[in-house]
Amino acid sequence: MREIHLPGRSNAIANNAMVATSQPLSSQEALNILKLGGNAIDAAIAASAVLSVVEPGSTGIGGDCFAIVKMNNKKAVSINGSGKAPNKANFDYFKSNKINNIGLLSAHSVTIPGAIDAWYEMHKKFGKLDFEQLFSTATYYAREGFPIHEIEAFHWQQNEDKLKKNKVTKKIFLKNNQAPLFGTKFINSKLADTLELIGKKGSKAFYEGPIAQDMVKSLNKLGGLHSEEDFYNQDTIFSDTLISNYKDKKIHQCPPNGPGLIVHLMMKLLDKFDWNNYNYLDSVRFHIQAEITKICFEVKEAFLGDPNFSDMDVEYLMSDENIDKLYKKINLDRVYNSKKSYVTSHPETVYLTVVDDNLNAVSFINSICHAFGSGICSENSGILFQNRGVNFRLEENHPNCIDSNKRPLHTIIPGLLTNKNDDTVLSYGVMGGQYQPIGQSHVLQNIYEFDMSVQEAIDTKRAFALNGKLKVEKSFSEKTISYLSNLGHDIEIVDDSIGGGQGIMIDRKEGVLIGGSDPRKDGLAIGY
Repeated sequence: MREIHLPGRSNAIANNAMVATSQPLSSQEALNILKLGGNAIDAAIAASAVLSVVEPGSTGIGGDCFAIVKMNNKKAVSINGSGKAPNKANFDYFKSNKINNIGLLSAHSVTIPGAIDAWYEMHKKFGKLDFEQLFSTATYYAREGFPIHEIEAFHWQQNEDKLKKNKVTKKIFLKNNQAPLFGTKFINSKLADTLELIGKKGSKAFYEGPIAQDMVKSLNKLGGLHSEEDFYNQDTIFSDTLISNYKDKKIHQCPPNGPGLIVHLMMKLLDKFDWNNYNYLDSVRFHIQAEITKICFEVKEAFLGDPNFSDMDVEYLMSDENIDKLYKKINLDRVYNSKKSYVTSHPETVYLTVVDDNLNAVSFINSICHAFGSGICSENSGILFQNRGVNFRLEENHPNCIDSNKRPLHTIIPGLLTNKNDDTVLSYGVMGGQYQPIGQSHVLQNIYEFDMSVQEAIDTKRAFALNGKLKVEKSFSEKTISYLSNLGHDIEIVDDSIGGGQGIMIDRKEGVLIGGSDPRKDGLAIGY
């Protein structure tokens, strides 16, 4: 239980079903779908469609999707809806044209959006309601307008200059050359038409015909190498989850090209410490987390990429032998100076989770990479494109070097825990770009090492070691900052916050669902 004399959120709790998203309008839609007879997968897709309209700075149909679906009494399934590089976008092209990096606003940063195909294929396998029904509310908000919430208004204003750089984007996403303000309404009628057509005709409406032609034309005008064939060939990968043991539970992650493997490494390393000696706000805890982040990010940046293009020995990386080798790099008295853990970019995202009345669970994450993606919007269909291609490296023979039809090393990772009977006990995820693996580890520790509720685990203070800095939230005490500085950490106090998150815990003994949603976002956990 939280200390109720301190400001904070109570956990949401319900008997039948629970949703948790980063935006109240999205949570409300997920709940509506459940009450109409839809299942968790229907609700998650509908919620994500709404988010694509009402939170355009973080997500959209021009982006990617990963999910873990756990239908009750069946094994968990990983869904990889990440997009590929265009066929013409190989290393030789960039080398011969003397392009040394992929710019955040470049058409080369736009990989083929994978979200819509993932939603459609996921729905075909697991959904109950008509696909069209899942788009009606999102279409309504896009056509009739929706009120801008506080956090989204803040990030929109921060990205005004970026949105001015593309004339189509500027016309749609700015009003009188300014970001819409909190409490004002915003409309994207072109996106409404696109969503309506996708609902009626499915993913073909997006990857073939006029919408695909418009996207290709818009990108080609800016130097993009995209073709209609690239869109037609986009596909979604269904596979087993990557599993490791944690206490008496199993952690489920999506396999590479996502970095879910890094959560497994981090939890194995964290489990080597005796946490009975520390409380959850102990400075040493944040030091250990920072060291583990640097060490595991070296692994991530050196070895991970699209498994169809490189040989990754996942079994060895998760082995006790490798974990012991990594553990030896951690010193409680000084920092580990890493030169190989630097990342190409640090994007943003949305995460949501739904558990329905049959205890089917979906852990679901959708993203356009950086805030407002590439800043490039299609001319006639209102689609803001992701810039996930910035996560590629232009280093020949690197496992994450760009290549034709290759998927980049991703950042977005849904998480899920099952018990010894393979029943879902926690569906959860943490937002915040590269922060996600250590963020998930932080939340899991808060729950299972420090006996916190879901909401408490999401609320608590965060720090993140990235590219030579230890980023900490403003809530950190001077004593903690001083301790970490004296160890050798280069401290950066962030202006707003680190990441976000949602989670739903299934208490099978009491027969209730407990949900939490991060106050760092506009979101809401709610059930019935």
